[in-house]
Amino acid sequence: MKHTIIFLSIFAGVFAYEEPFDPNNYRQREIKAVRISEPLRIDGLLDETLYHGTSYSDFIQYEPFNGAKATQKTDMWIAYDDAAVYVGARMWDSNPDSVVGRIGRRDAYLNSDIFEVIIDSYHDKRNGFSFQINPAGSKRDEVYFNDTWTDDSWDGIWEGETTIDNQGWTAEMRIPLSQLRFSEKGEYVWGILPTRYIQRTGEWDYYIYHPLNESGAMSRTADLTEIREIHPPKRREYLPYVTASASNLPTREDNAFIKGKDSDFGIGADIKLGIGANLTVDATINPDFGQVEADPSSINLSDHETYYDEKRPFFLEGRSIFRFGSGGPTNNIGINFSEPRFFYSRRVGRPPQGYVNADPDSSEIPSATRILGAAKISGKIDDTWSIGGLTAITNREDARYYQNGDVLKDQVEPYTHYNLIRTLKEVDNGRYGLGLIGTFTQRHIDGFNVYKGADSEHAIDDLLSHKGMGLGVDGWAFLGKDRSWALGGWGGFSQVSGSVDRMYRLQHSPSHYFQRPDANQVEVDSGMTTMRGHAGRIKLNKEEGNLQFNAAFGWISPGFESNDLGLTFSTDVINKHIMVGYRWLERGTYIRSANASVMYANNHDFDGVKTSDVFFGMGSMRFVNFWSLNMNGGYALDNLNNTALRGGPRVIVPGEIFFGAGLNSDYRKDVSYSFSLDGGSENNGSNQLSLSMHLNLKLGDQLNFSIGPSIYRETELSQYITSIEDPTHTVMYGKRYILSRLDQTVTSADLRIDYPVTPRFTLEGYFQPFIAVGDYSEFKEYKRPESDEFLVYGEEGSTIDENYTIDPTGGSADDAFTLYNPDFNYKALVGTLVLRWEFSPGSTMFFVWTHNGSDFQNHGRYDFTKDFKRLLKSEADDVFALKLSYWFG
Repeated sequence: MKHTIIFLSIFAGVFAYEEPFDPNNYRQREIKAVRISEPLRIDGLLDETLYHGTSYSDFIQYEPFNGAKATQKTDMWIAYDDAAVYVGARMWDSNPDSVVGRIGRRDAYLNSDIFEVIIDSYHDKRNGFSFQINPAGSKRDEVYFNDTWTDDSWDGIWEGETTIDNQGWTAEMRIPLSQLRFSEKGEYVWGILPTRYIQRTGEWDYYIYHPLNESGAMSRTADLTEIREIHPPKRREYLPYVTASASNLPTREDNAFIKGKDSDFGIGADIKLGIGANLTVDATINPDFGQVEADPSSINLSDHETYYDEKRPFFLEGRSIFRFGSGGPTNNIGINFSEPRFFYSRRVGRPPQGYVNADPDSSEIPSATRILGAAKISGKIDDTWSIGGLTAITNREDARYYQNGDVLKDQVEPYTHYNLIRTLKEVDNGRYGLGLIGTFTQRHIDGFNVYKGADSEHAIDDLLSHKGMGLGVDGWAFLGKDRSWALGGWGGFSQVSGSVDRMYRLQHSPSHYFQRPDANQVEVDSGMTTMRGHAGRIKLNKEEGNLQFNAAFGWISPGFESNDLGLTFSTDVINKHIMVGYRWLERGTYIRSANASVMYANNHDFDGVKTSDVFFGMGSMRFVNFWSLNMNGGYALDNLNNTALRGGPRVIVPGEIFFGAGLNSDYRKDVSYSFSLDGGSENNGSNQLSLSMHLNLKLGDQLNFSIGPSIYRETELSQYITSIEDPTHTVMYGKRYILSRLDQTVTSADLRIDYPVTPRFTLEGYFQPFIAVGDYSEFKEYKRPESDEFLVYGEEGSTIDENYTIDPTGGSADDAFTLYNPDFNYKALVGTLVLRWEFSPGSTMFFVWTHNGSDFQNHGRYDFTKDFKRLLKSEADDVFALKLSYWFG
């Protein structure tokens, strides 16, 4: 009998069959939630009875070996009660001493091990809420939208704790139902995507199989089932706050109103209210944003405004609902097309646009427009219909100044009401989408200028539109059974109205240049009081597979104008591009993945004149040692440019060859760095070159320091200066357009320091020294339109002296003119240091130091050592602020 058993065992072992591992069996998975009667104690210990039950494991690698089994086991449990969802996880690790947990402020990218759970409580396969925690207990959260895009501005109120032991590490989360959005049902099916990141190996493990050559995230979640008898909770949150600040302003020591000192005290509140199951109203009264990071310094010699990112919390949170025109295709690449926006939140509360003609030491102009109040609504009416809206009222701002011994006040910004509405309908689990956006801005200029002696009403009337509105439609359709192609697009209309003088200025502004003498489609209307325009873009993108394809067609009519609440850089453009590429996703001996693409793009204006012609290529490689390399380059052909003379006739812009390259080291290391090199050379000899690097140091588990120095050098042989009226110069339509050679050097460095004592008590600092020097020479003018020939002053009989007095003909002085010296040497040191203490969930105290110093000496001459020393010794303004807020919810 004994021999028989041995024989049968050997026979079974020889002929046993184990089904080969196939990751495709893990594309559709289910997790069953367990209802519990008592809330779990969130301590990271996993000692409740829930953890004796069935766990969910068998995670699949997304990287580095896509489709392979995870190298380390993960067990996970999901439970719920009437108030919250509970997540517990055991991250087994064969080398527990190698688990990486870094302490950091909330939402920081800490480059540590991570456990994440993403919940699609709408179950619309498009949106989700991500909750992440690392072994040190540091948390991140973000929202998913458009299937794969993320926004980390959302800060949910949830709990999470972790422990590290000799088997790896564990995590527990409590996610209140109030932080999710769902409609009332008897039984729920939600989407869920648990993931794990192992820092030392760079391994991402997903609970479902996600091939690298397929797009999507929320559309590929597992099903979370067995959730019953829960109800969308009432959501009410109140966040009152008080602020106080004191300023030392030596740069305004001689100002008659400031006298070098200032102080302020304020109170306000943020309110969050739930309407039904899925709609949320956020309101703010007298908001204060003193804790936000300072904007970086820059030098702008173009004819367009400088773009700044939004950093204010009220406008950041939930902003994904207000995105327009970018849904559907996951690749929205564009070349030489500045896509306009209907909503640019930095318009609300911007610096006043008016001015007073008074000495700076005898005047006071507010640095920003005060927001009296703002409110927004966001959420879903049902599982497929999203809505959003925003309204804000900003204060009238006045400048004070002395005139003949009297203090006068002039209006520099009127009361303004900003409004926005957004809606989006999605069908068939996001296969199709159709949306609408509408904006309306109204300024109350008339009837508010009541100060005796003030004469600013007409000035403001000339500078700002009375009303501005925009209306747009966007949508998309995924094509093919597997949604392998995506077609998306948008179209919109704008209308602004104002005084005759305002519309005259607007027609001459850099966004329009209606005064161009050789433009057939536009001309200045001196009696215009309303401007209208249209714009749009259609795009097609291949979403699946190794072969890539993208094409787009876009246009912006000459009269399109969204700058009252949005952003329009340029108009009168028709843009087209086509891109083909290939990506290699199979891991090799040295290269983990790579991709390469080539593109062609061109622009025409509405007269049909080609204004841009570009061939472009780009590629990247990711190596198995976690280094990466990216490259790009191209050639722009000679073309006619209709904006180079800023309202003048078209001229030839020379062709240019350009390139760029970047190298990134292993980001997992305590010392990581990157380099980038960009440059270009035009056919006429103009050239530019920039070099930048970024060094990141992780000093222990807490202290993080980074520095990003850069240098940019440019020689531009046709830098625009100004235009001079000369009726006798008929070849250029009665004007002379003055240009010059510009030799420019810009150096700067971004320095950041993060020291989190605990995840709730952190110190963050940002400082940027900045030096920009420009030396102008070889002043010149174009000889004729549609050419690249110049009259260089001092040649061909023309003259120029040391005082920049120019006689372009060298004969009679009737056509002589004098320029100012445009050389510059601008130095700035800006910085912000923020101490943040979250003493209770949602309740914080901020102590903020803001520094702003500048210097303008040594025009046109670059001497880094001398300039840097002057910068450190320059006068600087310092503001110290305290903000205390307490969350009730």
